[in-house]
Formats: sequence, C-alpha cells, structure tokens
Amino acid sequence: MRSAILMIAVAAAGLTTGEVRPFDGAGGFALLLLGLAAIAGIPWRYRYPWPFALGAIVVGLVSAVATYLPLVGVFVIATRRRTTETVLVLVLSVAAAVGNIVVGVPDVEEMLFLLGGAVAFLTTSAVGGLLAGNRRAMVEDLRERLARAEADRAVRDEQARAAERRRIAGEMHDRLGHRLSLLSVHAGALALRTDLSARTVRESAEVLRDTTHRAMEDLRTIVQVLNEPPCPEEDDPPGAEDLTAVEELVAEARAAGADVSLRSTALLMVSPPGRPLAGVAYRVVREGLTNAARHSPGAAVEVVLDGRPGRDLTVTVHSGCTGDRPAPEGAGTGLVGLRERVETLTGGTLAHGPLPDGYRLRAVLPWTKERHA
Repeated sequence: MRSAILMIAVAAAGLTTGEVRPFDGAGGFALLLLGLAAIAGIPWRYRYPWPFALGAIVVGLVSAVATYLPLVGVFVIATRRRTTETVLVLVLSVAAAVGNIVVGVPDVEEMLFLLGGAVAFLTTSAVGGLLAGNRRAMVEDLRERLARAEADRAVRDEQARAAERRRIAGEMHDRLGHRLSLLSVHAGALALRTDLSARTVRESAEVLRDTTHRAMEDLRTIVQVLNEPPCPEEDDPPGAEDLTAVEELVAEARAAGADVSLRSTALLMVSPPGRPLAGVAYRVVREGLTNAARHSPGAAVEVVLDGRPGRDLTVTVHSGCTGDRPAPEGAGTGLVGLRERVETLTGGTLAHGPLPDGYRLRAVLPWTKERHA
C-alpha cells in the first residue's frame, strides 16, 4: 500500500513538470514509458537500494515523469545510516538536478528558485531517511531485546518447573520409603507370629493392602515427575494433613500486622484431605500471602477453603489493592513452581490474575475420598 501511494505521488508530481521537457513525438513517449518503468521499481527499493538510487538519478535526468524519483533514492540510501553512501548519493542527485535545471530553465530567477528548492528537497529527503533508519534500528533493537527477554523468561520458567519436579520427587521418595518400611514391619509380624487370631490376620492384611495401594500411588507420582535426580527439600509442616498449618500461616500473618481473614467451608474435620492434597493447598495459601505482602502491603487479604471429599477442594487467596490499580503479577518463578506442583501432584488447576478490586490466586484440587494421610 505504501509503495502504491508513493508511486502515484511521484508520477503525479513528475507530470506537473511536463512544460520543462514536453512529451512530443515518439521520443517523448519513450521517455515517458522509461520514467514510469523506473517508478514501477519503487516496491523493490529496499531490496536493491543502490541500483534503484542510481537508476532514479539517471532516469530523472531524461524523463520528466521521474523528476522526483531521486528523492526516493536518496531517502532509501539514507535509511542505511552509512554517512559516505548518503553523502555520495546526495551529491550525485544534487548535481543531476542542477544540470537538469540549468539546461531546461533559461530564466535566471526561476533557475535559482528551482535550484534552491531541489537542494532543499534532496537534503530534507536525506535527513528524513537518516531519521527513519535510526527509528528502524531502534525498533529492531527493541524487538531483539524483547525476544531475548522472552527466551530468558522461558528458560527461568523451565528451570523452576524442573526444580519443583525434583522437590516433588524427593518428597515422594521419602514418603514411599516410609510406606515400604511399614509393609516390611507388618509382613514380618505376620510371618513370625503364629498365634494370631483370624480377625487380627484380616486386620493386618487390610493394613498391608491399604499401605500397598498408597505406596503404588506414590510410585506412580515419582514416575510422572522424576526426570532428574531428586534433591532434598523441606517437607510439609506439621498439621498439613488437616490444614491446621493454614490456620497457623494466617495467625503468623496477623501477628506481623497483616489484615488477613480465613473462611473455611470445607469439611476438614469429617475427612481431612491428607497428603499430598493438603500440602499443595498449604503451599497455595503461603504463595498467596507472600505475593500479597510483596505487591500490596497493608491491603486486606481473604483466604477461603471450600470443598468436600468426592468433589474439589478450592483454595482462594484474594488480596485487595492499596491504590487505584490492582497489584502486578510480578516476574518471579514462584507461581511457575506452584503450578507444576498443583498439576503434577493433584491433577488440579491454578489460576491467578488481577481483578477490579485486587488480585486473586485460586487453585482447584480434586479431592477424592481415597486421599488421606
């Protein structure tokens, strides 16, 4: 579109100078076609800058319709931001314009006026090309920086996900070891005791079956997340199984001066969620309180736990804003690792983002009846 508009503008401006070199006879018609052909090369001006610029200067000497085409050539060369090339093509264009005007305009006053206008137009075109070249280089630099920043962020996010997977695998490894040790103890007891009643044997068998089932779940989780050797990391705090650790988190935040409220409609006392569900919920609340203290200090924060066994456990941390705008998301990787933990350990979903009245972090965790400590 730009090239088409530029072609029409150059041709229209050139046709207004027909009185200087009238298009009479076959020669005039041939020069008209030559000028139009040169103008038709405008769409390829940046692909072949030097052939276009030199051709524009030469054709502008002989074809009236291409009189203003050198302005485009000077502009194109100037966008390359090479001083020597820009000065050279500007001098050639000015020399061609001077020769053209001196030969075609006999009146001295009109000649001087046209010479001044030609020099001014060509110089303005060169300056405009330099400015456009600088702007283009600046835009390209910004695009490269943005691309590098996005690539760096992707690398950081991937590293955070990998680190979270290692932590999860380490925790599952310890838990699986505990399950297997329980299996060994109960199996050993059954093997050594021959005086046990049938009822005791059935109860021990049920314990073995239940422990084996949980060990298999832990093993499947390890297989899903283990892509690198696990590294040791802190386990869930005491009270994570029934989410009393969440109450302690809220109490600590209140003691530090934060305006935090806890509202729970989950049936925690009837059937505690157990691990790893409760541990993930605890980490969601901890991340939400941390982000609220960092991005909107002093704002009211509400923690909501909702759900029941056989349905979803929904954990929501809603923080208000201290100003007219909601808190920003930030550039940390804590949410990336948290999302990895939520999706891998529980198969749930994590959502976060600004709201008109603040910022919300919300996790939906499937709460099956089999998820117990």
